[in-house]
Amino acid sequence: MRLSEIRRRVVLIGSATFVTGALLAVTAGSVQAASTGGSRAEAASSSAAATVSASARSGARAGASTADQAASYWTPERMRSAISADTLVNGVKSSAPTRAKPTGPAYSVPPAAPVKPAVAGLAGAASAGNATDRAGVAVNASASVGKVFFHNPANGGNYVCSAGTVNSGSRLLVMTAGHCVHGGQGGQWMQNWVFVPLYNYGAEPYGRWSAKWLTTFNAWINDSNLERDVAYVTVWPNASGQRPVDVLGGNGLSVNYSFQQFVTILAYPQAPPFDGGWQQYCQGTTSRPGTWPFQEYKIQLRCGFTGGSSGAVWLRAYNGNLGYVNGVMSTLNSSGWNKSPYFDTAVADVYNSVANRV
Repeated sequence: MRLSEIRRRVVLIGSATFVTGALLAVTAGSVQAASTGGSRAEAASSSAAATVSASARSGARAGASTADQAASYWTPERMRSAISADTLVNGVKSSAPTRAKPTGPAYSVPPAAPVKPAVAGLAGAASAGNATDRAGVAVNASASVGKVFFHNPANGGNYVCSAGTVNSGSRLLVMTAGHCVHGGQGGQWMQNWVFVPLYNYGAEPYGRWSAKWLTTFNAWINDSNLERDVAYVTVWPNASGQRPVDVLGGNGLSVNYSFQQFVTILAYPQAPPFDGGWQQYCQGTTSRPGTWPFQEYKIQLRCGFTGGSSGAVWLRAYNGNLGYVNGVMSTLNSSGWNKSPYFDTAVADVYNSVANRV
């Protein structure tokens, strides 16, 4: 089947509806942890995270800033040849179940609409990439969602993931999977990390934002624990001095919601049958993997999204323009089930630690 045909299909897969296309982004006070007793202590013990200053690959444009080095590293040829980051989690096993329920009451950070116009020449970029025009479905492309490119110093490879903006005090925050910023147990921090919103077959209508700080859970770094395969990235302002949430909008954040939520997943799957060139989406009601009492601390949806979708945002209460990040793409199994870590108080604790970092 030709890729052009795949991009025009609407297919029912299990409880999810898979459609090609794309979607759009909405001030946040800080999330206040509301759990108590043992649940709160457990959340605190699992929320320990590490942050490092993002770096560029050695030898990339000597004399330039780290942000410029990272951005200039990504030539069109390197972007085309970068491979899916799902290979970085192949063979990683889930930890034994350790928690039976959320760690506190459900609460959220609200989304934020863009407040500044795009740089000159980019106005209308989202409508120019309208998914109705490209794929025959009435869904707008989301400027808050993009493709991520990074270099892995552990093996010298170049990789791709997906990511989405998150509203925060700094208005510089992007959310993705832990394995899109660090290789996990025995691995290293990724380099030359850039976020390209609304990437469209090589076109970059909003340009690039380079990473300034990379943050993920120690449980991922030290143990490759897929229950904590979550990352926050603080980016530099772009070449025009603009912050991504100001230009693109920022999704909200939800934690401690039930395992059953209707979500919209926005991603750039790249491994066949996809090609990574344009945003895809999947919608359906999530469930908790496994059978009681042997359940994983995750949510799942049968989308069949392949490598390259890692780090994609799972949006609760998506209204056609905005949503609340309720998960990020972590893995795909042989039956087509995609999984995300469950978002609990620990995820909010790390958010609070980075929300105002600049």
